[in-house]
Amino acid sequence: MAPDPSTPEVLPWLKTLPLAPEYRPTLAEFRDPIAYILGIEQEASRYGICKIIPPLRTAPKSTAVANLNLSFCARSPSGDPTFTTRQQQIGFCPRRLRPVQKSVWQSGNRYTLPQFQARARSFERKKKKRSSSSLSPLEIESLFWKAGTDKPSSVEYANDMPGSGFAKLREEEGGATATARNVGESAWNMRGVARAKGSLLRFMREEIPGVTSPMVYVAMMFSWFAWHVEDHDLHSLNYLHMGAGKTWYGVPRDAALAFEEVVRVHGYGGEVNPLR
Repeated sequence: MAPDPSTPEVLPWLKTLPLAPEYRPTLAEFRDPIAYILGIEQEASRYGICKIIPPLRTAPKSTAVANLNLSFCARSPSGDPTFTTRQQQIGFCPRRLRPVQKSVWQSGNRYTLPQFQARARSFERKKKKRSSSSLSPLEIESLFWKAGTDKPSSVEYANDMPGSGFAKLREEEGGATATARNVGESAWNMRGVARAKGSLLRFMREEIPGVTSPMVYVAMMFSWFAWHVEDHDLHSLNYLHMGAGKTWYGVPRDAALAFEEVVRVHGYGGEVNPLR
């Protein structure tokens, strides 16, 4: 069969990137998150990121949606299950030699989950309109990087919202059950894993969203988050409840300073905080 001419070409350099390691813990290994993370840390640090595939099934989508809506209600002024997005610019101005000078995080709109899903699907259909077949992750990744050199456009992203798609843990569970039926009933529940056995964060009295308690992110195609080091160089744990796949880039621990130098020289013209 001849290749579809409308299918986007995968950028050559993307084909050369090594994949981060994947780990598949047993049920016994999965009962102790901190011990398991420490056990794979030395190998995973050579990539800066890894993927852990739970031996338990995910919680039902309806459960995740209900918990997300509870999180949104707690933040909404009217108590409705809505959230506010921010607009992100992607692309360069073709009439200038430099990116458009515009703040990364512009005010967005307020949505319910179904409303945002409809908005995201509409955007995705427009971006994929030239393709008559389903796209592979590498093809979508190539579209993202090509969009970065195209004319400016905006996507919407709701980020850093305290809450979770996991249910709140009961006191008597202590964050884990030996008979967990899904990830939400295990010690990896994002509402409790930061204070799991062996974690220094369990001694912190106050809650710090994104450190001792989870935050929610709701994204659409081409939404992005800046390269960064986690708060106080802590580990970061992320869980994808639903939706399309998410692409992550990691920098090996030993290459962190070299990466920052590349960004300083090629991204900021040799200055860390250039004057406007």
